[in-house]
Amino acid sequence: MSVLVGHITHGTILEVGTCYGVSSAWILSTVAPSVDHAKGKIDATVQTVCYQQVEFLVGDWKEAIAKSPFQLIFADAAAAKIIEGVQLLEALAVGGMLVMDDFTPEEWRGKPDKVRDFWLNHKVIRAVEIYLTATSSAILATKLKGKD
Repeated sequence: MSVLVGHITHGTILEVGTCYGVSSAWILSTVAPSVDHAKGKIDATVQTVCYQQVEFLVGDWKEAIAKSPFQLIFADAAAAKIIEGVQLLEALAVGGMLVMDDFTPEEWRGKPDKVRDFWLNHKVIRAVEIYLTATSSAILATKLKGKD
């Protein structure tokens, strides 16, 4: 994540997480190198991190849509990738990058995947699936200009 975030020179980043803030720590390691990686939980992170460029929202990820468009979105919450994919895509800036992990490679599962199909074949994005391990993959997608 820190490599992808390192390419963002302007705009906003959204991390839709589900638990302890590990992805937030990766993102913050690029945005603010002095982040304490030992602090995993959101409440501890909020209490120890005081950067003007960082805002923590605890609740439904859709509350952050008002701050869109985002240059980079990391979606770790299953509902955001699966059920609310259209809203997630609408929140992404043209040229922005969407990163989603925790996909099981299709050939390992042995059956089609509607979520994977949505992201890899949507007409307004270009996407690629990358293998992280033998049983896990991620999808990287970029929103295209002028596509509806």
